[in-house]
Amino acid sequence: MSLETLIGGLTRDEQIVAMELLWKRLTTEDPAAAPPEWHRSVVAKRVAATERGEEALSDWADAKKRLADRLL
Repeated sequence: MSLETLIGGLTRDEQIVAMELLWKRLTTEDPAAAPPEWHRSVVAKRVAATERGEEALSDWADAKKRLADRLL
């Protein structure tokens, strides 16, 4: 049985519990799974650009709307 089939057979509540268990495992059990250095570098550059006023932060609702508008 595939994982997709197994998940599809769960109730919504069971799927949420499974998701929470997976998230807990992914975020607490493997310190080697930390973000790679290149990711830290990208984030640092974006933070610096925002602090210099070269980039602006967006409200999450506005960002979702812009993304949705691009896709439609």
